[in-house]
Amino acid sequence: MKETLELRINYDYAHLLFKADEGQNIGTSVKVVELSKEDSRYRQVPIIAEEVRKKYNGKFFFGWKIGRKYSRRELDTAILLHLKIKTIFEPTGEECGTLYDETAACTICGANRKQVSPLILEKGTMPKKDIAKTIGGEVVVSEKFVNAVKRRNLKGLQFGAVNVEKYHQLTANTDIELSRNTIVGINPFDLSTSNEGEIYKCPKGDTIGLNLLSEPYVLNSQSIGKYDFYASRQKVGVRRGLLRPEPIYFCSPAFRKMVEEEKLSGFEFEITNIE
Repeated sequence: MKETLELRINYDYAHLLFKADEGQNIGTSVKVVELSKEDSRYRQVPIIAEEVRKKYNGKFFFGWKIGRKYSRRELDTAILLHLKIKTIFEPTGEECGTLYDETAACTICGANRKQVSPLILEKGTMPKKDIAKTIGGEVVVSEKFVNAVKRRNLKGLQFGAVNVEKYHQLTANTDIELSRNTIVGINPFDLSTSNEGEIYKCPKGDTIGLNLLSEPYVLNSQSIGKYDFYASRQKVGVRRGLLRPEPIYFCSPAFRKMVEEEKLSGFEFEITNIE
């Protein structure tokens, strides 16, 4: 596996670490640069970011994205895979009238509220993908996806009604436990568990951090291998407006095989480590 970090650098300060012809300039304000952890400049990023904050009251980088590339053999031999949903859209179900029981949610981090009505979404806003999720974490799948799951008799997937024709809500029947080796934080250089009044690590254990930074690590259990789709018990994210902490999703090799053979869209896979 090869891991890289894509940074959206503030162009005003890019010269402090990068050459003028390095990376890709987007307009006059952003330079996109990709670094590996082995690059000596990787460790300098947080140092320069702190200098820019103190000296100029500015930001050295605006955004980031971790990329992982696997060999075919690595993916083919994985026992459990991290299923990443690539497409996110809005409005949320909550904005469209979907009802939730907030009394069931954690009073500290807001995780685990209970949906008490079918999912209602705005027609015409659904992405033309076989899987997508709203910014509120509601996952929807196409009828093509549902039919493929039923033909292959995959287990652990639960489908709910959506008011938009030919779409279904997807939830997992089975939870698995994340281990302490799963790294979370604000960004790759800041593993803080809270910031400006927001709590990212819930003392009750419902939410473990703002963003997933590493491959997921899960505790071994008897359910792994019996089902084809899982959600993590612990959530990642924050309660902020319409946002809620969300689970990490996992799938079996048979699930990935279905996605590839049926040419389903919207999916990305990484390897999950079992302890």
